[in-house]
Amino acid sequence: MVKQLFNWPKTFNWYSFALYRYKVYDVIWKVSATAVIGANIYLAVSLVQTWNESVHRTWQHYARKERERAELMDYIRQAREKGVLPPSKVHGFE
Repeated sequence: MVKQLFNWPKTFNWYSFALYRYKVYDVIWKVSATAVIGANIYLAVSLVQTWNESVHRTWQHYARKERERAELMDYIRQAREKGVLPPSKVHGFE
């Protein structure tokens, strides 16, 4: 029993072990490469979506400001037409 225990390195098929080990390494390499490529694609999509949301938010802010400015100019024009506000000192400005 003890003799067999110390004799296994001589009877073990090291060539078969090396082949299986390289097959495992190949699988680990393929999984790692696929994970890295997938992570890069995910980050790229996330970056584009974040950029798009930022541009959209900026545009909404600009559009709201312009709408509020137009409404204010309309209120001022209506008040001047009714005579509530005096005429503007600046002429030709819209």
